[in-house]
Amino acid sequence: MGTLSYIKNFIKDRDVAAITPSSSYLVKRVCRWIDFDTPCTIVEYGPGDGVFSRYIARNMHPDSSLVLIESNDGFVEDLESFQAQNTQVTVVHDRAENVESIIEGHDLDPVDYIISGIPFSFLDDPIKTELIQSTFDALHDDGKFLVYQNYNHMEQPLRDQFPRVEKEYVLFNIPPMFAYEARKR
Repeated sequence: MGTLSYIKNFIKDRDVAAITPSSSYLVKRVCRWIDFDTPCTIVEYGPGDGVFSRYIARNMHPDSSLVLIESNDGFVEDLESFQAQNTQVTVVHDRAENVESIIEGHDLDPVDYIISGIPFSFLDDPIKTELIQSTFDALHDDGKFLVYQNYNHMEQPLRDQFPRVEKEYVLFNIPPMFAYEARKR
């Protein structure tokens, strides 16, 4: 799936914020905050066509698991093909707001990493706050929430919930992105 599919989904689905897949540079930049050498549980909100997902699956420990939460029908169909080729991957056709029930329903260990590129700027403030709280609650005590966004609108909401937040600006992506590492402790 490429740029054309992203544009089609962008036009049809208000929850899709990107018109192009994330660059390999952005993927590697955000994923450097993940310790791939140890078994872990990783959740990705809104994986789209799976640019981050494929990179994570190639690099994660053999005893790790990756849960992809996607609400867009077209993206889910493509992700299910990817899931069929990788036993460590589970695709859930749902919304990120339901992360806690998804984790419980799939009998997952506390989550070590949650990655998100969903457009938080499209969410109403109460929903955004609730999703950040649910994410915090779903994470293991040493867990991290890794977020990438077009605008620098997530720094304060993340700082309101997480005790440590690092931010970087990633130029080598269309459009450039802000990347955040929010640590639970």
